[in-house]
Amino acid sequence: MINTQNPDFSNSPVSPFRPKFRYFPRDLYIEPVISIVTPFYDTKEVFHETARSVLNQSFQEWEWIIVNDGSTSSKALAVLDKYRDGDPRIRVIDIEENQGLSTARNTGVKKATSEYILFLDSDDLLEPTATEKWLWFLYTHPEFSFVKGYSVGFGINPYLWSRGFHDGNAFLKENLVEATSLLRKTIFSTVGGFDESNHGGLEDWDFWLKCASHGYWGDTIPEYHSWYRRRSNQEVRWSNWSKKNFRKHFLKTARLKYPNLWKGDFPDIKKHWHQPYDQVQFSLSFKNLLASPKQRILMILPWLNMGGADKYNLDLIQQLKKRDWEITIIATDNGEHTWENDFFQLTPDIFILSRFLNLTDYPRFIEYLIKSRNPDIVFVSNSEIGYMLLPYLRASCPKQTFVDYCHMEEENWKNGGYARKSIVYQEQLNLTIVASEHLKKWILKNGSKEKYIEVSYINVDTDLLVPNPDMREWVCEEYNLEESTNIILFAGRLTEQKQPLVLLYALTHLIKKADNFVALVAGNGPMKNNMKHFIRKHKALKHKVKILGELPHAEVVELMQAADIFFLPSKQEGISLAIYEAMACGVVVVGADVGGQKELLTSNCGKLIPKSTEMLESREYAEIIHELLIKKDERRKYAKRARERVEREFNINDMGNRMVTLFEYAKNKNKDLPLLSVPIELGRVSAQEAIESVRLFYLAEQLWHGQYQQEAPFSIRLYFFIRKLFLPFYLRAGGDNNAFLYSVKRRVKKIF
Repeated sequence: MINTQNPDFSNSPVSPFRPKFRYFPRDLYIEPVISIVTPFYDTKEVFHETARSVLNQSFQEWEWIIVNDGSTSSKALAVLDKYRDGDPRIRVIDIEENQGLSTARNTGVKKATSEYILFLDSDDLLEPTATEKWLWFLYTHPEFSFVKGYSVGFGINPYLWSRGFHDGNAFLKENLVEATSLLRKTIFSTVGGFDESNHGGLEDWDFWLKCASHGYWGDTIPEYHSWYRRRSNQEVRWSNWSKKNFRKHFLKTARLKYPNLWKGDFPDIKKHWHQPYDQVQFSLSFKNLLASPKQRILMILPWLNMGGADKYNLDLIQQLKKRDWEITIIATDNGEHTWENDFFQLTPDIFILSRFLNLTDYPRFIEYLIKSRNPDIVFVSNSEIGYMLLPYLRASCPKQTFVDYCHMEEENWKNGGYARKSIVYQEQLNLTIVASEHLKKWILKNGSKEKYIEVSYINVDTDLLVPNPDMREWVCEEYNLEESTNIILFAGRLTEQKQPLVLLYALTHLIKKADNFVALVAGNGPMKNNMKHFIRKHKALKHKVKILGELPHAEVVELMQAADIFFLPSKQEGISLAIYEAMACGVVVVGADVGGQKELLTSNCGKLIPKSTEMLESREYAEIIHELLIKKDERRKYAKRARERVEREFNINDMGNRMVTLFEYAKNKNKDLPLLSVPIELGRVSAQEAIESVRLFYLAEQLWHGQYQQEAPFSIRLYFFIRKLFLPFYLRAGGDNNAFLYSVKRRVKKIF
């Protein structure tokens, strides 16, 4: 998928530089679920690119109807002949004389045998997972009639286009969507298809307005799924485009054809709002069984954001790809997924569920994906819903091997965090893998069984991360520092877990002892504003602390290579990936003796202090850092030994070998000692409870932050409007909803 931050319009879905996944059906002779309809008129070699993008779709239960609309070019006909006899799913329909796009599309739909129609022009492209996501969206959102994603314009004057069906009645002013989309065949039949009298273009705009006039409308998945080829003669090809006042003329005609739309009758279809105990659906009318010639892993993760666990996931994927594995990723949580481009560079098979599914459809989609990809390993890490759905997935996929990976325990969150989830669901897992011996001991102490648990350190790429003294000059120039200035680096999420305020407290103590330093803070998070407030309050820190925000990983590494001390006063950790990286870059680490940190950072290559109070910790950190700033020779020895230790014992390739060995061990254990089967009804009840639990969590989170979705029922939005209007009464009622409503009623009665 295209990188929206730095788009490369030459790196299309059929580029040889794209990551690959073998999408090929186990059986070519299947009943199609989707009919792809492509008008073809004198299209030459670029059609091969369109064909590759179709053949490489992650959803393979399709038929492709290519309508040859009276082509006369011998080169174009020679291109088309290559698709006439081969794949049994491809059919070429010939029209003797050119009739235009509308007739070609209508002809293709008449020949289609599926209930879903995908329109794709003969020179355009689809992202590999586009068809699959579009199908699942329509299948699970019966209120909508058609769907597509965002578009990439490529060729002449490339662009990114994020407008679409979600813009609703903006279609009364301009066409926001080209024909490439998926729709229900029944809708097409009801409205009568494309206007075959239109030979001048904009027939797709007319079709969308026709659908709207019948009360049908669609939605947009917020990902870039289709690539629209731009040509130098784009407007000249169509008279409706090339006419001086084409839009004015088109809209005048459209007003006469569909007058109700301009009278306020444009469909306003909302997504279904999750209700308490919405029924979780388990049935499915398609399977999409793919061949699996390579080893595969399906990873159930919470998100694709910046963080140590996410960087580990990237490293693991890279290691598996080096060993010729194919990777499927499911992201189960809402969020921005700021690192999704990094993951898309490694695999195309990525599904961020909240973008195209209702929460109630998560269980059957994950089950479907497991059966479709047939992975060797299903890997769960840090996804709460991933754990909670294990009983259902085990019931529906009883032969599958399930493995989880835990980074740390979190005593103050859900009685132990994901490590606690691992214990609770251990009977559904073939193997638990943890990031440290410390965590293994914690899990065993808290109720797990040793046969279920193995250690694999996360490790680091010591070929990529190396000391580089030359980087110091660049960093000093970039941040306007004297080269003699001591650089203290903090890199991590600005959350309570990382204790950034302890960092600042320590610096207030340090500044009384040493003045020649600056602290660079690389990261973002909810504690960022707290830190800024602290710095404003303690003015001596104003020129000593630079909060840089979230930086690309490569820039963080450069800061490590330039730093004198890496400082991470965490409240809790597994073993911080940032410490692995800092040690590889030859930096002295000062941090907290929590989790398994001392398994990596021994006393001869860095400094760890035990947990105590924030005030005591900050004073002790200041003493240690001050001593290291003074004793430069000792600091260099620590740094050298740190680099040697990581290079010798914690190399990234060792992690890859270890994980593959453990996956094989888990598969063999699953064969020799299979887990007890879970009754399917129990699995379904468990899934229903899991979805309701997650629904309540999301709702509570939205209410806590005051983020109320526009599609919420009117009664809910009205309630919060009234509460805001009568805020003094709500506060006087102590936040009690019943007391608040009673006080409002009394006030209203008094007024009237």
